[in-house]
Amino acid sequence: MSKQHSTPSEQHQETERKVNVPKLVLAGLLLAIALIFIFSNLDKASLHFIGASLTMPGWVWFLLLLAVGVIIGSLFPWLRPRKQKGN
Repeated sequence: MSKQHSTPSEQHQETERKVNVPKLVLAGLLLAIALIFIFSNLDKASLHFIGASLTMPGWVWFLLLLAVGVIIGSLFPWLRPRKQKGN
């Protein structure tokens, strides 16, 4: 009797076939919600700040606010909750 060993390329193909279905469903759901949000906020929205007036679609303003939040969150990591060591 001889044992057959799989080659690295066969092992790679086996690992590619494993799909995390809950993550795919969640990603699809979030994509659908995002598209609904974008298409329901196509109207122009104006921002008046320090004498400047800017007008863009509403979804662009939300996208900019999200980007600012991500940047602030990455610049100030001490604002995140700390993980307790030893648990």
